[in-house]
Amino acid sequence: MADYDFDLFVMGVGSGGVRAARMSAQYGARVATAEDKYMGGTCVNVGCVPKKLFVYASHYSEDYHQAQGFGWDQVAPGFNWSTLLENKNTEIARLNGIYKGLLDNAGVAHFDGRARIVDQHHVAIGDIVVSTEKILIATGSWPVVPEVPGSEHAVTSNEAFFLEELPQHCLV
Repeated sequence: MADYDFDLFVMGVGSGGVRAARMSAQYGARVATAEDKYMGGTCVNVGCVPKKLFVYASHYSEDYHQAQGFGWDQVAPGFNWSTLLENKNTEIARLNGIYKGLLDNAGVAHFDGRARIVDQHHVAIGDIVVSTEKILIATGSWPVVPEVPGSEHAVTSNEAFFLEELPQHCLV
């Protein structure tokens, strides 16, 4: 049996990559991960979590307008897009920390950077090359905007959750 730096190297630390790394480490495997963007993958950073926070925040306006029918006094409502973005970023940072803690507590080594497969048993992260018995590709996906008339006005969720100004109109 060959001697490797790791038994398993996981490329990508979204939900699937983190779970695979943790479970493998709990069974005694020497595991490493690499990620070039952010802990938690698409769901935590530019998908499920920010979408749910935005949807939740969007319901307050409707609830506010219906409240007086249930005996609530009306006061002038206010909405601050910057505050919503700041609070979204705070929640995402908290979740990123949880993912990092899960990997650390499982004894998983982590490399910040884009991993590249060198050959069947070697992975490079920048100038660092490590050897591994197995490689798991858990990189997820990235949105693509097709080149159609008007596509220059389109944004994906990767950009939408970071817009500095609240859009006045939106078409989904």
